[in-house]
Amino acid sequence: MAYSTPQSNYPSPRQDPVRDSTASDSGWIQQRHTNWLFQPDEFRQTPSFRDGVPFNNEMMMRSKGISFLALVGMHLQLPQPTLYVAATMFHRFYMRFSIKRHHYYDIGATCIFLSTKVEETNRKLKDIVIACCRVAQKNDKLVIDEQSKEYWRWRDIILFNEELLLEAICFDFAIQSPYNILIHYTRKFIKDDKDRIALTKSAWAFLNDSARTTLCLRYPPKVLAAAALYCASTICHVTVLPEEYGRMWWDEIEVTIGDIKDACNIMADLYESSPSKMGEQKYTRQN
Repeated sequence: MAYSTPQSNYPSPRQDPVRDSTASDSGWIQQRHTNWLFQPDEFRQTPSFRDGVPFNNEMMMRSKGISFLALVGMHLQLPQPTLYVAATMFHRFYMRFSIKRHHYYDIGATCIFLSTKVEETNRKLKDIVIACCRVAQKNDKLVIDEQSKEYWRWRDIILFNEELLLEAICFDFAIQSPYNILIHYTRKFIKDDKDRIALTKSAWAFLNDSARTTLCLRYPPKVLAAAALYCASTICHVTVLPEEYGRMWWDEIEVTIGDIKDACNIMADLYESSPSKMGEQKYTRQN
């Protein structure tokens, strides 16, 4: 029995690839291959936006793609840093190609496949394909026949898009995760063990949720780790102190409070736009 997914009317991945006319061959997008950080106004110049996809719609579809990616990762029991690398690849891809022409489920699955190789958390392609089928069908118990059309469709999608993904990210695998940085910060600034555990849990959730936004394209990992720490300290009511008094902790790690609050406010925007889809943690705006 073959199973169909919402994108089953897309062209077969076995067909010859059609180049995305909205992909930039020169200019601001191409210049970013060694610096994957963008200004806010540049997110209104993406290939998707130029392809007629409104900004808010693109952000919503990106978020859906990350949710799909995260669920597949849960099925595969992947560590969070691997999922963060996959999410970063996902967001970078759509700075080069239109989401209107490359479905976010397809690219999300491919990012999972590539990130497991990069992070050396390898999973069999068969297991990734089966996880994608089950998540797409919203059926955790779905039995997938390896000879079914659905199985081979997903397998072909992943292998077909891998080359395109590699091109989009310019074979740049140097993606630093903010999780290790966060652990370093909590050990450095939080001396009470109980407070550190509570704050780390909250800050970790912040980083997990941040993957649904474009924060990984706006700030380097140290800023995201600092924002996670700042947000968690307000949620847990834990005071973050520097090792040397008389200096704020963010000054010690050379991160501005303006960048920290901006990142927190982007998370607040995400929460306000879809509170029912967020976890237990609530994000509020920082003035």
